[in-house]
Amino acid sequence: MKPATAAAIVAAATAAIYWPALHAGFVGDDFMILHRLRDLTGPADVSRFFRGEFFEYYRPIGFLAHAADWAVAGADPRQFHLTNLLLHAASTLIVLLIGVRLAPGTPAGFAAALLFALHASNHEAVVWVSARFDLLATFFSLAALWWMVREGAAQAVVPPLLFLLAVLSKESAVALPVAAASYLVFQRRAGTAETIRRLAPWLAALAAYAVLRSLGGGVSPIGGASRLPKLAAFASALLLLLLLADGRWLRVRAWLRERRTIAACAMLLAVGLAAGAAAANGGAGLAADKLAVAGFALFHLASPVLDVFDRTPFYQDAGTAMYWLGGAIALAAVAALAWRTLLDDGRVWFLGGFLLAALIPISALTEGARYLYLPSAAVSLLCGVLLADTSGALRRGAIAAVVIFVAVSAGQIALKVRDWNWAGRLTAQGSALVDASLAPACGGDVIFLTAPVAIRGVYTHFYYETFELPRGCMPETFQILARVVRQDAAIVARWTDASSIEITAPDYRGNLVFAADLRHFDRPLREAGPIALTTPLGDLRGERSGRALRLTLTLAAAVLDRSPRIFYYSEGRILALAK
Repeated sequence: MKPATAAAIVAAATAAIYWPALHAGFVGDDFMILHRLRDLTGPADVSRFFRGEFFEYYRPIGFLAHAADWAVAGADPRQFHLTNLLLHAASTLIVLLIGVRLAPGTPAGFAAALLFALHASNHEAVVWVSARFDLLATFFSLAALWWMVREGAAQAVVPPLLFLLAVLSKESAVALPVAAASYLVFQRRAGTAETIRRLAPWLAALAAYAVLRSLGGGVSPIGGASRLPKLAAFASALLLLLLLADGRWLRVRAWLRERRTIAACAMLLAVGLAAGAAAANGGAGLAADKLAVAGFALFHLASPVLDVFDRTPFYQDAGTAMYWLGGAIALAAVAALAWRTLLDDGRVWFLGGFLLAALIPISALTEGARYLYLPSAAVSLLCGVLLADTSGALRRGAIAAVVIFVAVSAGQIALKVRDWNWAGRLTAQGSALVDASLAPACGGDVIFLTAPVAIRGVYTHFYYETFELPRGCMPETFQILARVVRQDAAIVARWTDASSIEITAPDYRGNLVFAADLRHFDRPLREAGPIALTTPLGDLRGERSGRALRLTLTLAAAVLDRSPRIFYYSEGRILALAK
C-alpha cells in the first residue's frame, strides 16, 4: 500500500471515530484554562503565558494554542475539540511516516498509525480539552524524531527546536533526548563522539527550557525534589547509551543471545525481588509504586478494552495488593514471552529507548490514561515493526490480531465519546442551574451535597471556575460534602426541619467519599455501619444498613445565616434542593 493511500485511510478512520467528540463540551479542568483566557484583549497578552505558571507547571505553548481557539471562536467548545482532533490526526500521520522509514515496503507504518489513531487508551487525550498539552507535546516529540529518522537537513537545529516546543507544551517530553540517543546508537550506530555532538543541541534546548521555566514561570527548573529520581533515571539512561555507542551494544547483544534463558530468568528474578520488597512493606514504598505504574501502563497499552472495573481499577487502588501485584505479573509476562523477539532487532532497541523516554516522566502517575499518549506511539511503532518481520501464517495471524485490536478499540472509543458528550451536557446543565440561582447578582454561597467525580470513567468534576462560563460570575464560596466516585448513584435529599437535611441512597454502592475539611476527600464509606463527621458545613451523622444509606446533615448556624444555594448530584443530573 502506498503511504498516501495509507494516510488517507487512517485519517478517514480517525475522523469517523472522533468526529462526534466535537460536541463533548467543556468538563473538569477545562474551566480553569478558560478562566485564564477570558481577559485576553489582543495578541500581546499571550506573552503572559511565558511569564507565569499553571499549578506549578510551565506550559506556555499549550496556552498559546488554547488562546488561538479562543480568538477564533470564543467559548465555543467545538473549536477546541476540532483542534484536538487535528493534532491527533497530525501525530498519527507522523507515526505512519516513521513506521514507513523504519520498515519500508512493509505494512509497518500503516499498522502502527492505525493502532495509534484508534488506540482505546488515547480517548482521554483526544477528547478532553485540557489534554491539549499532551497532544502538543506528543506532536512535537514525534516531529523531532521523524526529522532525525529521515535524516533531514539542519539536524543540529530542527529536532532540538521541535524538542524545545514539546517541553514548552508539557514536561512529559523532557526525557526525549533518550530516544534521540537511542536512534543514534542503535540505528545509525554512531560513535561516542558523534552521539555527544548530536545530543549537545538537545541538551542545550533542555537547559533553555529550565531557564525559561525558572525565570519566566517562577517554578523550579527541575520540578522540585520529588522529580530528582526521574532526573537520575534520565541521566543514567543517557550515560548507559553513551557506553553502548561505538558498536559496543552489538557485543552486549551477542553476549545476551548466547545467554537468552539466563537473561530472561534474571529479569524474572528482578521482578520477583521487586514484588517481594513491595509485599514486605505492606504494599507501600518505591517498589510498590513503580510496579503500580507498570501495571497501569501495561494494562492500558496492551488492552483494547476500557472500564472493565465497577470500582477504582486495581492499578489505582493503593488499598489492594493488586495495586502493585498486577504490575509484577504484567512485567513477568513481558519478560517471559517477548524477550527473544525484542532482543534481535536494532529498530526494536531504538523504539525501546523511545518507550523508556516516554515513560520516565510519568513513572509516578497512574490517575489518567492521557499520560500514556506518547508511550502509545512508541508501542504502536514497536508492534508495526514486529509485524513487518513476520511472514506466512504468522503474519496472517499478526494482521488478524491487529484488526481485532483496532476494531475493539474503535468500539470502545465510540462508547467513551458518548460518555464524554454526556459529561459535557451534565456540566453545562449543572453550571446553568447554579448560575440561574445566583442571578442577577454575582457571588453567593453554593453547596453540593453530592458531586460527581469520574462517573463513567470521564471527568465530571465541578470547580469554582465551572460556574463562570454562563455570565462570567463565580460563587463566593463553593463547598462539596461528598463525592460520588466512578459509579452513578440515585440520591434523594430533602429538608427535615429548618436546619437539617436528610440524604438517602436506596441502592448504595459504596462509592461516596467524604472529607472532614471538605478538601481532602479521604473517607470512603464502603462497609455497613455508622458514620459521624464534623465538617465546616455542620455535623454529618448516619449509617449504612444493607443496601441503603441514610445520612443527616445538621447545618451550622453560620452556614444557615448566609442562605446558601444547595444542590446535589443524582443519576446523571445536578438537582436543586427543594425548600
